[in-house]
Amino acid sequence: MFDPLRPLKYLPWTELLQVALVTIGFTTLLDWAFFQAADTPPLRPFVAQIFNSAFGFLIGLAAAVGVGALAVAVMERWYRQRFVITNSILWALVPCLALWLWLRSFLPDTIFPQLLTPFLGFNSLICVILGVFWKGKSYWR
Repeated sequence: MFDPLRPLKYLPWTELLQVALVTIGFTTLLDWAFFQAADTPPLRPFVAQIFNSAFGFLIGLAAAVGVGALAVAVMERWYRQRFVITNSILWALVPCLALWLWLRSFLPDTIFPQLLTPFLGFNSLICVILGVFWKGKSYWR
């Protein structure tokens, strides 16, 4: 009897979770550095005005696309010799990123602010998928 979930067992889940953790860790550091730079008195009103407009929403979506693209770049750099990147590997990377983004949302905002990559919602998830498959376009076949 055919088991449709059997191919999922053979995906490199440990490596994909590591790639997602490194990616989310790096974006958390970038988010923290951006917050520290934007919290200076001359920039604070300008940054607040940008993030309270529709342009701030677009910046958040672009950051989510960047998270997906960065994850594929990390995977290409570190794990290319260990496994062949395929379409199923790219699809498996998406829930790994979603898991770490969801876990990151539990960190306190006072220590780790979430300006660029906020809590994972539907729009952010779609943009992460777009980023993964935009950067991983050459691995679709």
